[in-house]
Amino acid sequence: MLVQRSVSLKPFNTFGIDARAAFYCEITEENELKEILKNYEFRYLPKLILGGGSNILFTKDFEGIVIKVCNKGIEITEENKDFVVVKVAAGEDWSEFVNYCVEKNWGGLENLSLIPGTVGASPIQNIGAYGVEMKDTFVELEAFDLSCPRLKTI
Repeated sequence: MLVQRSVSLKPFNTFGIDARAAFYCEITEENELKEILKNYEFRYLPKLILGGGSNILFTKDFEGIVIKVCNKGIEITEENKDFVVVKVAAGEDWSEFVNYCVEKNWGGLENLSLIPGTVGASPIQNIGAYGVEMKDTFVELEAFDLSCPRLKTI
C-alpha cells in the first residue's frame, strides 16, 4: 500500500474539484486499513473515507488522510429457489453490481441501475429510484469502526 502526499482529488470526485489531500492512499484489503489506523503518522489526522466520489463536494484542501476504498469481490453466501444472498465488497461499483445481478436474473435491484457510487456507500445513502430503495433488499453490513478500530456487523 502506497501513501502519497499532496494528491489532487480531482479524479476522485464527480464535480472534478481540484482540492488536494495532505495524504492519500487506496486500500484493497482490511489489513491495509488497520495498518493506516495504527500508523503513528496518520493516527490522529482527520480521515475521509472515499468511495466513488459522487456524493461529495470539496470546497477546500483536506488536511488529513483520504482513504479510497478499492476492495473488490462478489460472493454468494446463501441461495435457494426463492432468494440469493450476496456479499459484496465496498469498493465495487454500484451500477456494475446491479448489472451483475440483472445478468444473473436476480430481481430486486434492477430499478437502481446507473446510479453512481460504490456498493459500500449504498446502505448509508439508501439508494432509491422508481419506487425501489436499497433497504428493500439489504440484509446486513460489515463495517470497520474507526474509533475502536475493529469490524462490526450491523
